Parts: sequence; C-alpha cells; structure tokens
Amino acid sequence: MHVKQITEIIDAGATEEAQEALEQLLSLGPNNTAALKLKARLYEHAGRFQEESKVWDRIATIDREDPDAVAYLLRRQVEDREHFYFTDEVPGGGRRFVAYPRSLVQLSALGLLGCVTFLLTTRLSSLYPVLASAEIMLSSFGLLVMMPWVAIIAVYVRSIRYVAVAPSGITVGTRLRRYSFNWADLSRVCLVQSQRPKGPRLSLMLLPKNPATRPVEIDLTQNSTAIRARTYLLQDIARFHSEPEYLKRETLDLGKARPTSF
Repeated sequence: MHVKQITEIIDAGATEEAQEALEQLLSLGPNNTAALKLKARLYEHAGRFQEESKVWDRIATIDREDPDAVAYLLRRQVEDREHFYFTDEVPGGGRRFVAYPRSLVQLSALGLLGCVTFLLTTRLSSLYPVLASAEIMLSSFGLLVMMPWVAIIAVYVRSIRYVAVAPSGITVGTRLRRYSFNWADLSRVCLVQSQRPKGPRLSLMLLPKNPATRPVEIDLTQNSTAIRARTYLLQDIARFHSEPEYLKRETLDLGKARPTSF
C-alpha cells in the first residue's frame, strides 16, 4: 500500500487500518519520510504528542532541511514559549493554564466588520434612498451590530478562562463558575478523538464517578483550542494523576450525560 492510499484511509477516519498499513510500509523502508509524516499526523490526532515529537525528531535526523520538520520544530518552540507566558504556578505545586480567548477574538473581529459595514450602509443611503428607510436601517443595525455583540457577550460570559492542574485534582474556570474535581472523584480522564467533515477533533474528557455530575469536555484541537501549551497540560495530568486514556468518540459510552463543552 502506498502513502497516497494510506492518506485516503486516514481522511476516511480508519486510523487503526492506516496505522497497520504504515507499520508495514515503514518495515520495508524505515527512512520513508512521507510515511513517517503520516505516522506523526496520526499521533497528533490522537493526542500522543510525545510520540509525535519523537517521529518528527527522526524525520529531522533523516533530512534536517525538511520543511515540514522545520515547521514542527518551530511550532514546538512556540509551545515552549506559551508554557512560559500562558501558565503560572499555583499553591501546592500545581500549574494554571490560562486560556486564549480564540472565539472571542474571532467574534470581536466579526463585530467590528459589522459596525464598519453598517456605517458604510448609512453613508450610501444618500445615493440609494431605499437604504434610508426605517425598516432597512433597523434591520441592518440589528443584523450587523447587535447580533455580533450579543454573541460576543454570550461567549465572554461562558468561555473558559483557565485549567488548573494540581496534586489534588483539576479545576476548569469560566467567567461565572468553576468546575472542580478531585482526582478520586473522576472515573476516567480521556483524550477523545472524533472525525468531522472539516477535520479530526481532539478533546480532553473528564468523567465523574457521580452520574449526577455532568462530564466536562475541553477542546484540544490544534486550530481551535483555547488552551495554550496543551502538551504540558497533558504532562501535568499524567504527573499528578495518570496518563489519559486514548479513545475514539464512538467507543465512549456517556449514557444520557451531556458533557459541558469548552
């Protein structure tokens, strides 16, 4: 099986089949950098960041000028700096990971664009009188100005502020409340991989032993997570509790519980 075929298998979500095919391909050519890159991709999608790092180190050893390997090493350096700037120590030996308000920034940009568009609409009303009607003006104001800013306020209130990991447990903080769990109160801590039309999603799932307590799900997908230095977050969880389980979403039985998602 060739790299192109394995890539198609990965895109279809059959990661286990792709892993087996990659191992067979690499047994024939251990220095096949294209196959190694696919292996690193599978590790990233599963949240196995330490294994991913080892694969990229091997690729860099084979070809020090490989552009993808250089890009990964730069990304790893960025994460090291994020660990310095976006985390701080908490009493008792733990660490707090401050969330980056990615969704809030995106909505704020959309709200600014809406305000500018509304102002342009009012300026054009002198050329196009239909735009000056009360119905059009009120509709434009509601759609372009009010709706984005209502969404901004809602996201601001609900968005995650930090994740604190300590020897005693883990806490997820928002603007309004905190979700705190002692390690003994959790039945499972999982890294859950799911396949979506727009790409794979990775999330950290905290599953309480008490069925009356809702699970907490934190997005850890590279391009959408609010958590900086996610590799260090998982390392601290493994240090204070245990290494998370690696699961596919379809194998995770949540029963009737609906997770609180961030």
